[in-house]
Amino acid sequence: MENASKALIMAGALLISLVIISALILMFSNLSSYQETSTQGERSAQVVEFNNRFETYNRTDVRGSDLYSLLNSAINYNRTQSTAGIRDSSNTTWADEGQDLAYQPIEIKFTIDITQLTADSRNRLFSGSGNTTYTVSGNTNTFENSIKDMILKLENAYGTSSLTNLTTGLTKIFPTNPSISQQNDAVSAFKSACKRSTITTVRNNGNSGTTYNVSAITWNDLKDDGNGTIKENIYAYYEYVQFKRAHFDCTDVTYDNKTGRITRNEI
Repeated sequence: MENASKALIMAGALLISLVIISALILMFSNLSSYQETSTQGERSAQVVEFNNRFETYNRTDVRGSDLYSLLNSAINYNRTQSTAGIRDSSNTTWADEGQDLAYQPIEIKFTIDITQLTADSRNRLFSGSGNTTYTVSGNTNTFENSIKDMILKLENAYGTSSLTNLTTGLTKIFPTNPSISQQNDAVSAFKSACKRSTITTVRNNGNSGTTYNVSAITWNDLKDDGNGTIKENIYAYYEYVQFKRAHFDCTDVTYDNKTGRITRNEI
């Protein structure tokens, strides 16, 4: 009888131990599942937050100034958070997060109708003719780099406020086949719009051109449209202004199948 009681006690203790072990296993399993769900939730939130930065351009009224910002945002992301991060001489990278998690870089593709940006039949700032397609990817903003140097030099030479005034009054400052009276009006309009006492024009290669005393400028100084002249400079900046005002339509967005992140915007 005593042995039977001991056997029952041992069996009960064993059963209790099994119940406790099963409960612990279930608890750890639920904890692991919770942690995994929590991690997945955080990742999903990060993907949504990331995509929101670029999906804001997924519309039909993207302006050139918006597109300019989009390009800079994409390249900054590519450099710092994607597998396109630049490596230095010690083989380290700006994009540790992207390298570790294999985030794909973003590509931006867009088309510009060059003829809609020019003040006449010639384009001075943007290369190509008619509809020209640009693709910006990797870690370099090739589109901005192609025009940035000239834009900065023009703004330094004339001042941004002067350039804004001069491009706004373009048709009055540079009339076609003007009469003597219109020539005089053009010179007056230029002097009124230009806020600098002296200007030095910028040549197509980026070098300095001719220096002018604004108060002494004549129609002959304005009408010449050769390399590095006042007219060429203002017409080049006019293309930049028109690009920033132009409208673009987002036509396609591509997402990475693994991460869910945007990898391509076509505008």
